[in-house]
Amino acid sequence: MHIRTVSIAVAAPRDPVFNYLANLENLPGWSTEFCERLELRQGRWWAYTPQGEALVDLEVSAATGLLDFQVGPTPDQMALFPVRVLPLGPRRTLVSYTFIQQGAVSDEAYEAQYHALLIVMRGLIRRFGGGELHAFAPEPVAPAGRN
Repeated sequence: MHIRTVSIAVAAPRDPVFNYLANLENLPGWSTEFCERLELRQGRWWAYTPQGEALVDLEVSAATGLLDFQVGPTPDQMALFPVRVLPLGPRRTLVSYTFIQQGAVSDEAYEAQYHALLIVMRGLIRRFGGGELHAFAPEPVAPAGRN
């Protein structure tokens, strides 16, 4: 199982960044590699993704800056994708996304999804007027026999 955290520091105040991400209807606008569009059906949000349809829920805590995205094929098969939005100053905000390899997701699929997440996070940097990306970089593999 892989767990990686990708963080960005954007050049915008915390509240506009948090409010944008906390509005689930904005998901297709920022999570472009995951969500092509959303549809509200019988009180539940469904995302149209490259892998097919997925149910999407979002729990929000404005006080702590926590956004818990849950995604899955059915309400009892939801994977958690936590995001934290914190102020770094009056005009800088940290957005941290913890990306967890869930269930039967292969290592190859996880890597592809991780690289898609990096594209999404770079898009948020552009949307909010600049910043930095802080992401996991795999350690180089030592040649056989050397540690």
